Amino acid sequence: MSSLLLSNVAFSEEIASEDINNLEFISVPKGVSVFEKYGLSDDLPKFGMSSLSQGENLVEHASRVTEFEGKQTTSDIFLVQSTDTKGNIDLRIKYDPIKLDKDEDVIARIESMTKTEYLLRQYAKSYDESSVKVAEKANGEVVIRFNYSKYQLPQNIAYFRFMQVSITAKDGKPIKMEITNSKDFDYEGVKVKDYSQTIYFTELENGKPYIKKKIEIAKGTKKDKPITLTTTVTTIALYDNQDAVVVIDADLLATVSDPRMREEKVELQAMFPILADLVRQQGIDVPLPYGISVAYRDQSMDVGFTSFDIMGLELDEFFDPETTFGTVDAKSVSLRADLNIFPFWNVYALVGKIKVDAVIDAQYTGNIRDVFVDKLGSEFKADIACAFAAEVGVPLCEPTRFDVPLELNYDLVGAGTTLSVGYREFFASVTGTYSFTKLSGQDWGDGILTVQPMLGYQLLDYRAQFFVGAEYQALKANMEGNLGFVEELNREFTFDVGVKLNQWAYLVGFNKQIGKHYNLSVLYNKGETRDAYTVSFNYRF
Repeated sequence: MSSLLLSNVAFSEEIASEDINNLEFISVPKGVSVFEKYGLSDDLPKFGMSSLSQGENLVEHASRVTEFEGKQTTSDIFLVQSTDTKGNIDLRIKYDPIKLDKDEDVIARIESMTKTEYLLRQYAKSYDESSVKVAEKANGEVVIRFNYSKYQLPQNIAYFRFMQVSITAKDGKPIKMEITNSKDFDYEGVKVKDYSQTIYFTELENGKPYIKKKIEIAKGTKKDKPITLTTTVTTIALYDNQDAVVVIDADLLATVSDPRMREEKVELQAMFPILADLVRQQGIDVPLPYGISVAYRDQSMDVGFTSFDIMGLELDEFFDPETTFGTVDAKSVSLRADLNIFPFWNVYALVGKIKVDAVIDAQYTGNIRDVFVDKLGSEFKADIACAFAAEVGVPLCEPTRFDVPLELNYDLVGAGTTLSVGYREFFASVTGTYSFTKLSGQDWGDGILTVQPMLGYQLLDYRAQFFVGAEYQALKANMEGNLGFVEELNREFTFDVGVKLNQWAYLVGFNKQIGKHYNLSVLYNKGETRDAYTVSFNYRF
């Protein structure tokens, strides 16, 4: 196997450096590539988030030291990445179980971290170009400062938006990268107060830079107790696709090649979302593919009436539709499962229960006297019948108002889809749901279409979204149904009641991402005839 010799120009972490905060930094004009100006690779900022971006085939060694509750524990693992001629990546963790911290699942944690680094290695523009500043030192070194872009960081490394970065270079060659935090943040269950990451570079004979060593130190509290996490990553060997190799540490390479080492394969490729890698390469975050959520909705409606048909009898003459109204309170609990087929297209199915409490405030016209006149043949006899009914406490011939309470329970099933687009802090989406309800003991009713178009704005530093929009419910102009067979009447009790409802309502709400996997959403709807609020909690994986 041929060898890629190290360049004679190599930079060591022992190089002395002055306090860069004492330097005079100058903002870089818009449209000017500061990295190109100083002969540096525009990919350098990626190295701070993912060491896997330095090559397609490499071997790394990672050592993790944890100081907590007066005890120090150490874990050592190796990371082996290889890429075939078709671009397919194979990523494996090799380790000696004796050298793992027994107090935590180190392999699961490292696997999660390496998956994240894999996703980040192709991010297009990982830094905020507007934040770039540069200072030139008397010894010929140049220091480039910048912040990472808040628009392109996925939730699992969103803490990088608090980072300030400095790259020191000389003669077109990077020497080191220093990353420090400007705010406290949560990291692996630790409330981090002080964070630093220092990357020391050297280069191959062909001038390509690589990471010689990366030291990451996170100091903070865990369960209100001080903790320090120190992770050191060194590159052991680099390969290219022509079977050339540069070995940086032959002893460690021999260790990782020991057949007695245990091995775990990191599953990188997921079927969904389709085109996820293509979207990530444009520097856009991609949501986790699967989700399960539970939602509670409370909707109140004021219902007007236009007609009454009970068991085939038109009762408008006796109950005035114009002055009769109802108040309906519908409470529902639903469980939803969803899938992001594409980063911009989500589909879902839901099941649930709805409890309806309604009160009909009816206006009785008293026109039954006309029926008595028709049936009894004279107004005199009709008046006698009305007087008799009033005497026994049933004033049939007098106009009055009365309430009719109803309590109904429904099953709910449905399916829907969401399409969304976004640019920087802004996004738009439209959600459509088609659902069916079934009164307990009865058949499924007609489907109901609900559509929610929305426009939103993201608070990137807080991983929160606010949105406004509208909600359309395709409510029919009548409520009809069958309450079943009534033995005393020897027939089924059917009804067909004409109603007046407004199908549109405006919508406002917000969504808050909680960590990598959780979302909390609250919606409020307000329309001419209805208002509602919805609270949902979602878990993504």
